[in-house]
Amino acid sequence: MDETNAKKPSLVARGGRKSGHWLIAHPMGALQILLAIMAIIIVFQNLEPTSIDILFWTLVDIPKLVLLMFSMLFGALVWETLRRVLRRHSATQQKD
Repeated sequence: MDETNAKKPSLVARGGRKSGHWLIAHPMGALQILLAIMAIIIVFQNLEPTSIDILFWTLVDIPKLVLLMFSMLFGALVWETLRRVLRRHSATQQKD
């Protein structure tokens, strides 16, 4: 059989030479994208209004979307603050 007349398999059939390289090179980026997609799905599943009691106040008919976004933002701020404080604390411990 003549090699010039032989059909080469398509890129889809044999996989591209670079298929999967981005995932291997950026595993944390892929995980972040996956977590962001999951957060978006969870948020959009909770669009109906709800009531919440906070100490002495009752907040009525707040969309769960707003409540979830506020909670995620608050958690991210606390996480980042703790990370910076602990990093600063460990840096001062190393200097001593």
